Amino acid sequence: MASNILFLCTGNICRSPVAEAVARQIYGGLGLEFQSAGLSARHGLPASPESAAYGTATGADLGAHCSRSVSVGILKDTCWVIGMTRSHAAIFRGRFGEGFSGGIGVLGAPGVDLNLRVYSVEAEEVSDPYGGAVETYQTVCEQIRRLLAGWEPYFKDPVARKEIKP
Repeated sequence: MASNILFLCTGNICRSPVAEAVARQIYGGLGLEFQSAGLSARHGLPASPESAAYGTATGADLGAHCSRSVSVGILKDTCWVIGMTRSHAAIFRGRFGEGFSGGIGVLGAPGVDLNLRVYSVEAEEVSDPYGGAVETYQTVCEQIRRLLAGWEPYFKDPVARKEIKP
């Protein structure tokens, strides 16, 4: 059974690494593997200092994070790819959706599988804090933590998906 959850953003240095680390912190006992990647990531970069500081302050360590781009290889055994925005999910679906059997979601729309829909749903999106003030990063990181709470039932049963007709 697929047991990987992949969080997706643009550069894989701010939002998706925080989602990965916080999910691992909160849901680590569920037997899932939490990962992250970017749609346009440069390989090998650490998490942004502001994201890393949030992780340190909250016990969600990002010290070992190393950025990477999403690829077919990292999708093996992935049951959900969760974008920070609807655009992330749509771009992923356009690039990988045809051969991907898992769910494609948006962090702000828990359990809604965009692979089962013709059109996207309204969803709370997580804006990119890159280059912003420390307070902006703090707000985004807290938003990610809050939105992850809505995914708990789907992490407990990762193959469960809400089919919402267009």
